Amino acid sequence: MVASPIDIGVVLAYVLGMVGLGYWGYSRSETLEDYLVAGRNVPLWMYVPVMSAVILGGASTIGGGGLGYQYGISGAWLVVCLGLGTVALGLLVSTNLANLKAYSLGEVLERRFDRYSGTIGAVIAGVYALTIAITQTIAIGKVLSVLLGFDQTAMIVAAGVIIVVYTGLGGMLTVTITDFVQWCIMTVGIFLLAIPLGLGSVGGLSTLSARLDPSFFDPVAIGWDTIWGYVLLYVLGIMIGQDIWQRVFTARDAEVARTGTVVAGAYAVVYGLATAFLGMLALVLLPGLQDPELALPRLILQVIPVGLSGIVLAGFISAMMSTADSALLASSTLFTNDVYRRFIDPDADDRTYTNVSRAVIVALGAVMIYAAVRIGNVVDALVLAYDLLTGCIFVPVFGAFFWKRATWQGALVSIVGSGAVVVASLWLYGFASNLPIIYGLATSLALFVAVSLVTGPPARDKLDRWLRNLDAPSMD
Repeated sequence: MVASPIDIGVVLAYVLGMVGLGYWGYSRSETLEDYLVAGRNVPLWMYVPVMSAVILGGASTIGGGGLGYQYGISGAWLVVCLGLGTVALGLLVSTNLANLKAYSLGEVLERRFDRYSGTIGAVIAGVYALTIAITQTIAIGKVLSVLLGFDQTAMIVAAGVIIVVYTGLGGMLTVTITDFVQWCIMTVGIFLLAIPLGLGSVGGLSTLSARLDPSFFDPVAIGWDTIWGYVLLYVLGIMIGQDIWQRVFTARDAEVARTGTVVAGAYAVVYGLATAFLGMLALVLLPGLQDPELALPRLILQVIPVGLSGIVLAGFISAMMSTADSALLASSTLFTNDVYRRFIDPDADDRTYTNVSRAVIVALGAVMIYAAVRIGNVVDALVLAYDLLTGCIFVPVFGAFFWKRATWQGALVSIVGSGAVVVASLWLYGFASNLPIIYGLATSLALFVAVSLVTGPPARDKLDRWLRNLDAPSMD
């Protein structure tokens, strides 16, 4: 089923609007802080929507709906874990992150440990962020292929080009405005249109209950092994994602960062339940889909009137774009700030760094589009990203904040050693196994503690400077 010309027009107008906002951001990004962290001046009323938009992308919307189609309400666990991890980030370290006034995860690691652990951590986090962007590009391509009736590969390429253009032009200023608009559209689309109209189409909750197996209403039907894997990957992983941290760095002050991050995480939990429920509705109305990740866009075209369905599909695309642009910018920031700035041209001015970041976005965007075409599956790509991130750098990152005895040697050996273990375990056990993340975390913790104890204590002056920065007021 292909969308009507009206629906197509609504979505295309929205996409053109995003590109226009990219040009607006280009004209307003006067400093490096504007381009990378929106001037560190985002208020609470805007921060909550834009942080929510970063969390909730293709995996949460298309992937989450597909899991709901397969497993029922327990398919929400993937997105619920993303929300719980965001709440934990807000409670544990968001205040410290806001006070540090950094640009990247690698910069934070360098301040606490050394430049080498900072660089390696930045590269790993950069690969993670790029992979997140890849997942969103895949998801957008799938929705556009359903909407327009074109080949999915062509739509993935088109989606990638659009993301690269408006992100590269305006940086975080553009991303902040577009994410706010995108959050508004996807919230209205999911909660005010898709759920009530879809539920009405199946005849209400009683009819839905009668037509689905009882296991679809069991919150743990997906299996405890799967839930535990989601906790390891997504609760821990999102707490150290550069795309999430970079959004924290945009907060006006530490209180905005803390409160806004917690509220955004709670919203993500509700959103995850909503998309899984929509997947259940799609199963009743559209049984037998070969690709469950197409359940939600096909449901929209099936049950929502022409015109309104275009708005809802624009909301789905919004959710994916909001995560894709943040992830692509995050990856560019890591490679620009923690590799180019540190080793290639440490004395360049802000304008040079801004232009280099734009060039890196274009280069990474090309990689993103190619990989999205080759991978083709949202959830598999997401597992790869979080295995690398969580297994390799979660322990040293949180050790930096909560263990004064930690040393740079412990951090460096931990990152390198656990990285080798994660890659080897993925090759041996595959993406479906929880063992790569478990082995990676265990190796990381053992090496971090053992090497730090042998090589410690850390330099007193550097540790004191780090502790002063953590406690510094977040406003100038």
